[in-house]
Formats: sequence, structure tokens, C-alpha cells
Amino acid sequence: MTTVYDVPPDHIIRRVAEELKKRKEIVPPAWAAFAKTGVHKEMPPEDPDWWFTRAAAVLRRVYVDGPLGVERMRSFYGGNKNRGSKPNAFRKGSGSILRKSLQQLEAAGLIIHDKTGRRVSPEGMKFLDNLSQEVLKNPPAPVPKRVKAVVEEPKKAEAKKGGKAKADKAAAADGAEGAAKPAKKAGKKAEKAEAPQ
Repeated sequence: MTTVYDVPPDHIIRRVAEELKKRKEIVPPAWAAFAKTGVHKEMPPEDPDWWFTRAAAVLRRVYVDGPLGVERMRSFYGGNKNRGSKPNAFRKGSGSILRKSLQQLEAAGLIIHDKTGRRVSPEGMKFLDNLSQEVLKNPPAPVPKRVKAVVEEPKKAEAKKGGKAKADKAAAADGAEGAAKPAKKAGKKAEKAEAPQ
């Protein structure tokens, strides 16, 4: 039987996130629109549905590495903090985001919390394995590159074409100024020579 181990993580996470959107227990908190995912990040996530993606990633992580707790999950979702001229340093991810995600997944019946930590419930295992089988049969289309990159490509081409014309204009302007500068210098020398001493 197909399991989570048989499919690429990004494919299964995207598919699980789509399914979690349909469940009423998985709801982003009010602060999710402007919260960072850890102190190592400079800005909040750009994706408006990032909460569902993180919940899906957490569910997969509990399936693969469970039983585990929030503190260990913080290490998985941490990263290097840019400290300016000082060397980068590792910082753990947000515990609140992970705790709320796990609580919502528990409410949905996909995770069990016991004295060993949080682990996937039989229902959660069945849910993930069925989605893994679907993903293996019908792999998702590749995610398109960011629109910004597509918009910048024509600008680069125009810059290359227009760059030569601009360079020619700049050289012509410099040439005109360059010719005018010796004439000015010659005029100043003549004035100095004529001035009485």
C-alpha cells in the first residue's frame, strides 16, 4: 500500500493543505494575517493560505517523526537569523503557531495527544495514506515561478536593447562636454594672461 514515504513531501503537503481547507476545525487565528513564523524571519508569509500549508506540513512531520512535542517541532521549523555584521545564528520557530496547529489537528481527529507526545491517529494515518495514493496516481502540476520574475524578464531585455542606445547618448554628451571643457580652460588661461599684474 502507498504511504507518505512513497511521495515527495512538497506534493503531499500541497494536497493535504487543500483537504484541510475543507475541514471546519482548521481555521487560521485572527493574528495569522500578520504574524511571523519565527524570530529568524523578517516578514510574515506572503501566501494568504500559509496556515493550511503549515498545518499540513506539521501533520506530515508528526506522521514521519512522531511521537513528538512542540519544542522539538520548533527546531524543525527554525532557521538562521541575520544578525547584520555578526555571524548568523540558529533560532527556533514559533511555538504558538505549532501549538495551535497541533490543537486544531487534534480537534479534527487526525492527531492523538498522550504521555509520549503527539502522534498520528489511525484516522489521520488513513487520511494521509489515501491522499498519498492519489498524489502518486495524479501528481500535481509544478508550481509556476513567481509572477514578479516573469514581469522582470522583458524589462531586462529592454534594458539590454536600450542600454546600448543610452550608452551612445551618454558618450555623445560626454564628448560634447569634453570638447567644451578644453575651450573653457583655454579661455580662462587667456583671461589670466591679459589681466594686469
